[in-house]
Amino acid sequence: MVFFLDIERSEYTYPSSTGIADIYARSWAPKDKEKVKGVLQIAHGMAEHGERYEGFAHYMADKGYAVFANDHIGHGKSMNDFEERGFFGLRDGWLGFVNDAKALTDLAREKYPDIPVILFGHSMGSFIARGYCEKFGEQLDGAIFCGTSGKNPLAGIAVQMASFIATVKGHMYRSKFINKAAFGAFNKRIENPKTDFDWLSRDEEEVDKYMNDKFCGFLFTAVGYRDMSTILQKVSGKSWYQNLPPDLPMLLVSGQMDPVGDYGKGVQQVFRDLRKSGHKNVLIKLYKDDRHEILNELDKEDVYKDLEQWCDKLLE
Repeated sequence: MVFFLDIERSEYTYPSSTGIADIYARSWAPKDKEKVKGVLQIAHGMAEHGERYEGFAHYMADKGYAVFANDHIGHGKSMNDFEERGFFGLRDGWLGFVNDAKALTDLAREKYPDIPVILFGHSMGSFIARGYCEKFGEQLDGAIFCGTSGKNPLAGIAVQMASFIATVKGHMYRSKFINKAAFGAFNKRIENPKTDFDWLSRDEEEVDKYMNDKFCGFLFTAVGYRDMSTILQKVSGKSWYQNLPPDLPMLLVSGQMDPVGDYGKGVQQVFRDLRKSGHKNVLIKLYKDDRHEILNELDKEDVYKDLEQWCDKLLE
């Protein structure tokens, strides 16, 4: 992929609202500030980190966007100790995700005042982005929910189960049982999978990169699973749809072979419920044969272009 602009990378740290550790963030942007036409903020998914979005970030920066991505608390470099991975606080850690994302927006606005801001969230990051839009959506110019999930009737049970295990085993306990219950069936539609993570992408090299990254694929703590299930519950209820800014432009994108979105069915449910709730400025696109990480798929350049075009249209 050929880039034309001189891209500058910057790094930032700021206190997490959870009080556990500082949040680490980075940005990729045209060195010439006059060429920055918009801010794109990324909320990464579960058990990964913001550095994995560098390819997409470089692409968007070359198109005139300042791209910001933090590591959520308990992920990547946003922890004091590696043993804190997957731990976000004893209480309401899911809200810490949202508030820390807002703090990054504030930081981006300080550097690029009066520039439109678009929020992109992938997977668990899409739950965070959806929670952000309910709480702070009036301050956004658009939102992209990538690899999101529809309403999960088992989320409430998952919250109770994780809470029970945390009480019995301790809040830092990492339960293989919970992990298997949540993700054990994700490879079921893949013929002869080579790894436990083939559901992420058809690109075997990208799957290998994920598996060889010590900051990826780790087990959440018991209370961490409780937080993830809680935020999914929060953004799946009627109040979420009702509390969103009515005119906020939203885009839902996912792979048709993504088990997180129930192979498109869950994503379509979110889209239908948004439209039924009066949100007219919402679009959906499902990518044929793509799995969970469409930014790391075999057709990722097509995905990049589609996202660029949607963002550009908002700025017209």
